[in-house]
Amino acid sequence: MRHAAWTLLLWTGGSLSAEAPCCRLLGFDAASILGNDAAVCGKILDAADRHEAETVALEERRRATQCALEAQGQGRAFVYTYRLLVSPDIDVVYQAVFGAHGERLLLRMGLYQGENIRTVETCTALTVQADGQVAKQGCHLRQGLLD
Repeated sequence: MRHAAWTLLLWTGGSLSAEAPCCRLLGFDAASILGNDAAVCGKILDAADRHEAETVALEERRRATQCALEAQGQGRAFVYTYRLLVSPDIDVVYQAVFGAHGERLLLRMGLYQGENIRTVETCTALTVQADGQVAKQGCHLRQGLLD
């Protein structure tokens, strides 16, 4: 089941279209927020074993971080996606959505220390940091989106 969910996030395009699967894993399509010329930074990759998956996820996150930093520097709409995979009990997908009109959403889904998490937050400010972390301010859980 989880593998099928990650498969929904796999996408390799360079710009977003109405068919792009951004955020559908969490129950909505962000294409209208991102507009027609958004950058797509990051994808969820899987591997045969946990150690290999951790290595692949880390390499992809570096690439995605560079893409996000460039889009952020240009003031461009973008979605930044990465998978935090840490043995033995953390496997969380993060998507930070930076909308064309200033919208900021932070989405998380996965397992964190044995607990299933699935959240969507609206934020007054999100910033992708050079280390790949997303700094957030003024975030509030969005209600009704996941039900």
